[in-house]
Amino acid sequence: MENLTYYCPTKILFGKNQLDTLGNEIKSYGNRILFVYGKEHLKNTGVYDRIVHLLKESEIEWIELPGVVPNPRLETVQQGIEICRKEKLEFILAVGGGSVSDTAKAIAMGVKVDYNIWDAYNFFHSNLLHQPKELPTKYLIPDDALPIGVVITKSGTGSEFDLTSVITNTELKEKLIIMNPVIYPKFSFCDPTLTFTLPRDETAFGIADMMTHYFEQYFSPTHDTDFLDHVKEGILQTIIVNAKKALENPTDYAVRAEIMYSAAWSCSALNITGVIPEWTSHFIEHEITAMTDLNHGCGMAIIYPAWMKYVIKELAEKCAQYAEKVWGIERKGRSDLDVAMDGIHRTEEFWKSLGIPSSLSEAGVDSSLFPIFAKKAVRFGPLGSLKNIEEEDVLNILSLCK
Repeated sequence: MENLTYYCPTKILFGKNQLDTLGNEIKSYGNRILFVYGKEHLKNTGVYDRIVHLLKESEIEWIELPGVVPNPRLETVQQGIEICRKEKLEFILAVGGGSVSDTAKAIAMGVKVDYNIWDAYNFFHSNLLHQPKELPTKYLIPDDALPIGVVITKSGTGSEFDLTSVITNTELKEKLIIMNPVIYPKFSFCDPTLTFTLPRDETAFGIADMMTHYFEQYFSPTHDTDFLDHVKEGILQTIIVNAKKALENPTDYAVRAEIMYSAAWSCSALNITGVIPEWTSHFIEHEITAMTDLNHGCGMAIIYPAWMKYVIKELAEKCAQYAEKVWGIERKGRSDLDVAMDGIHRTEEFWKSLGIPSSLSEAGVDSSLFPIFAKKAVRFGPLGSLKNIEEEDVLNILSLCK
């Protein structure tokens, strides 16, 4: 296991009716807030009215920033930064899925810096791949942020409980990540009942999203990680058992609760510490969604098995363990490679059974864009911790996704 520092200051308020205390949680940090949310779903389901009632009840003043979309946009972030500065707002409340949370985090940092917040994402991403011993400057590493709180309405990214934000620059057609402890939410409300009205495909894509977040820390070059492995194996089993139940009965509270709590931990400090992560699939997928606006969870469900097959020689032992522990596949004297391939196929079949496309063509992505995806994916340098992935390798992985 790698050296680790565990730090996760986010307060989780999980379960029914916890949201009733929203006003008290906000007032610990300020009384004038930015209320960030998505499009019509929040209003159509009554969640918007409930939030507004709770804000009024606590005499909290707010300005709204609606319209956050999947693969959240830099232009929305910049709009939020301008509002917060002009109105001297003290707190940001994000109500929605991971895209809303990521947007709020970016705004929170952007308010506090004297440069374009996109430059901080670019700086972090370029240094993340090369992992230098010392960063050349701390100028583009935000060291402060407005406090934020989250009311999560979609289980998937784990953004409600982590230090990560992902933003898309539509002008450059780039999608970049930043990880910074200043953007841990102060609190997150996780009420499974708020996910009852999610469209079927959003539930399915969220399942794939959270699973691949666990995979990226599980399929690591780090050895002797029994504790971390067993935690992830157990959570993956929990997700698999409850996924179809959620699609068949969307208002089953117990099922939604299992999925929501599993999602919250998927990018948490417990999951991402102690190992060297393997983010190749994530970075390839980001290039696809940056150019095509494909749903992130859908893209990950297509890319990840292709990457697994491409690096199967390096992955065989750990993937065989995954097949046995998570899927219950019996070895019966077979090699790691054979058992590992069974595990990959079971994963593909599972996602397909949820209604997720199994190829990029089925998802509407034009294969003529593959060379562009490949070139952009390695623009900061080779990908991969399990195996060095160059531009030609990315193309090969994409060819397995046609």
